[in-house]
Amino acid sequence: MLDYAIYRIAVLVPTLLAVSLAVFLVLHLVPGDPARNAAGPDAEEEDIALIREHYGLDQPLWRQYGTYLVRVAQGDLGESYRSRRPVLDELVRRLPATIELAGFAMLLAVIVGVGLGVTASMRPNSWVDQAIGAVSAFGISVPVFFLGLLLMLLFAAKLQWLPPSGRGGWANLILPVTTLGLPYIATFARVARSTMLEVLSEDYIRTARAKGLRGGAVIWRHALINAAIPLVTLLGIYFGRLLGGAVIVETIFSWPGLGRYMVDGIIQRDLQVVQGCILFFATAIIAVNLVVDLLYSVLDPRIARG
Repeated sequence: MLDYAIYRIAVLVPTLLAVSLAVFLVLHLVPGDPARNAAGPDAEEEDIALIREHYGLDQPLWRQYGTYLVRVAQGDLGESYRSRRPVLDELVRRLPATIELAGFAMLLAVIVGVGLGVTASMRPNSWVDQAIGAVSAFGISVPVFFLGLLLMLLFAAKLQWLPPSGRGGWANLILPVTTLGLPYIATFARVARSTMLEVLSEDYIRTARAKGLRGGAVIWRHALINAAIPLVTLLGIYFGRLLGGAVIVETIFSWPGLGRYMVDGIIQRDLQVVQGCILFFATAIIAVNLVVDLLYSVLDPRIARG
């Protein structure tokens, strides 16, 4: 396991280099002048030229990218063109809000989704199974932005039960967490149901029942553990999608996290902000997938031996 972890960490460096290069080239090919946007619409050409020189935007692209890599290697993600604040400081300041939102959304998806999937697998083709399947189909098909606006309209504007936006107490978490987590609840429910149905037909499950074990012990101690690998795989796959959804949800609900910070940077064409956010997201996704791969050997020792 240690050798595999070292190998995956070594692969992290060229992967992040490729991501940084792709993002750098795409952002610099987008029409518009970042220096003019930073200076404002009423700025003089001399001021724009000074800003362009200060941030090195007058240099060739290859030199700009080389300078950026040197700074990143030193832990410096640059300075925002608009706020003049270090990007890394802003990322650190906004990171807890994004972790709070994404963490509760994933926790909700795993607990509720797996619970619904296990319940459906215990009563296949019943009305409970069909009802859970209908809810899952709705959760997968509805767009996140539409769901967020719908929940905001109903529970914040119409019923006035919950605050419409902002970050504060538990009440502020309900709408954005539900909006972000519902599609993944549906996915976990469907995968848990299909995997459990396959596991419940195995010989060792019939043997456990023949020994007199109760249904709950068979489900939770034997079947679910062996059905957990596909679910753990989903954790790694959907973590990146969860961050992508968090960008939309944070914008809708004015959540002060990294997603909203990146959207503001895209609108203002603040290259340093966008590059820093994407590089952070890429690092987080790769790290989570590494942890998921290492968890495989814990759930199934045969994988570690292989």
